[in-house]
Amino acid sequence: MGEEKGSLRKRITLSVTLGMSIILLSLGIVSYYIIQKNIEDSLNKKLALARLIRNNIDNIIKDNVNRLYDISLSGSVNLEDNDLTPEREALSTAYRYSIFTDGIFLLDKVGNVILNYPEKIKDTNLNMLSIEPISRMISTGRPVVSNIYSSDTANRKVLFVLVPLKDKNGNHVGIAGGEVDPTNPILTNMLRFTDIGENTFIDIIDSNGIVIASSKPSRTLTYCDYNKFFSTIINSKKERVTTCHQCHDQEKKKKSTNVVAFVPLEMAPWGISIQEPEVDVFEPSMHMKKTFVTLGAIFIGTAFMLAMGISRSVVDPIKELIKATDRISRGDLSEPVAVQGSDEIGVLSRSFETMREKLDRSIESIKNYNLELEKRVKERTRKIKEGQQRIENLLNKIISTEEEERKRIARNLHDDTIQDLSALLMKIDMCKLYPEQISANKIDAIREIVIKTLDGLNAAIQNLRPSLLDDLGLEAAIKWLLDIHLGEKGTNIFYNITGAKNRRFSQDIEIRLFRIIQEAIANISRHANAENVFVILKADNNYISVDVEDDGEGFDVNTLFQQAVHARKDFRGLGLLGMKERASLMGGSVDIHSAPGCGTRISLKVPMKAEGEEYV
Repeated sequence: MGEEKGSLRKRITLSVTLGMSIILLSLGIVSYYIIQKNIEDSLNKKLALARLIRNNIDNIIKDNVNRLYDISLSGSVNLEDNDLTPEREALSTAYRYSIFTDGIFLLDKVGNVILNYPEKIKDTNLNMLSIEPISRMISTGRPVVSNIYSSDTANRKVLFVLVPLKDKNGNHVGIAGGEVDPTNPILTNMLRFTDIGENTFIDIIDSNGIVIASSKPSRTLTYCDYNKFFSTIINSKKERVTTCHQCHDQEKKKKSTNVVAFVPLEMAPWGISIQEPEVDVFEPSMHMKKTFVTLGAIFIGTAFMLAMGISRSVVDPIKELIKATDRISRGDLSEPVAVQGSDEIGVLSRSFETMREKLDRSIESIKNYNLELEKRVKERTRKIKEGQQRIENLLNKIISTEEEERKRIARNLHDDTIQDLSALLMKIDMCKLYPEQISANKIDAIREIVIKTLDGLNAAIQNLRPSLLDDLGLEAAIKWLLDIHLGEKGTNIFYNITGAKNRRFSQDIEIRLFRIIQEAIANISRHANAENVFVILKADNNYISVDVEDDGEGFDVNTLFQQAVHARKDFRGLGLLGMKERASLMGGSVDIHSAPGCGTRISLKVPMKAEGEEYV
């Protein structure tokens, strides 16, 4: 018993520990996915912020491109009238509401300066075709937003925004352009956010890897494109979230890893870069990891304490229950089982006590049941004898039916066929004796006798087994039965087929259904005196059902069956029993509904025979 106790305690401890381990594992898996989701959300937030800034700057660039287009749309551009006052006013208006901190200018088709505002270039013969963005604008005729361009003459860096210049007639006459100083605070102010963190910075980078503007002004105009990473993303117009190494202390060469969220602009060959130290991005996730590890340690300690407590509170009451069950197994039902508390062990104790009481009562119940069983055996024996008697009656019916059929065939052959053959033989003998008296009329008479004899033989054969059943199937055979038994008597026949028209069934099904329906129609012909008979045949993939109904005299079904069971000779009810027996051998059923003066309805339903299956 001590070994059982120790073993049970070990199992309880192991089960509780295993359960808590599963919980801990599940918690670990959930925490892992939560941490990964937290990291993913952090990165998505950076990317969403970059998209927001990108959209804002794209809109600003688009608005200022439209400012340059407004110069052409103002209708004041006419470079051939030698009056630049309207053009100067248009430039002044565009400059006033733009970001072109270094002014706006107009060039002709070959790159000569026509006008600039505010007026910085006094020499109107200055040609700017050597500037790459301007030469590209002239060659392509499409708007250009440039990277940072270093002007050698003015020793400064500038961004160009260029659009085609058209006169009031819509003719392309030159270029309207604006210059933006990247060191001007107007770009830097677009990147000022109070909640991005002190270690986070936002850059606008051109496709050459030069920082156009930054939330950290010291990064403006610096080169930051390691391995042409940003250039490749800008040219491919793809968003990216990745990591890179950032030098914080050039002397010590101390590097830290930054998380970079980068999105390219639509209106310019630039991109928005948001960089934050990896430790800052993943700090909440690391804190969650530590929290989950702490919770895991707490769970493990709790599991061991819980296992010890459960083993003590469960094992001792179970030990008492084992003693009680040993007594019951030896047949000692006199001593009750002590109830151990009100928890599950207590419920188990009460269940054992209930079991003991029921076992005690069951001994008496078994005795009574034995007596009842003997009565049932006697009753079952009586029913078997009645069944045997019914089978005997059916066999007698079959034998008598066969004898009656033989008598009928013999009588038909004697009364019709033999008489006709005798007459035929006599006529043949007369023809042999008096060959000179043979005429066409005598040959016709002999032929009529032969035809009549053949018709009689065919009728006898059809009654034995209609060839229609083999040649044309069940539908034609049923119509033949209705015609010869009822149609010739003037009975109105209504025959309806659903799902079985022109359909052939297996030979077993057709012959057995035919015999049942033959018995039903023969009964109507002999006993019902009906004016109308309805026959409905239905078939699907699973069952065949036949309903035969008449408006004849009807009968008492219960009385007829009782008489058929106890009958010792031919009786009308034996035909109905035969129909039921035939249907039951096919796995089907026959329901008979009738009452005196109310007609009769016979419903037959049999299953379709499976392929390869045979009826018994």
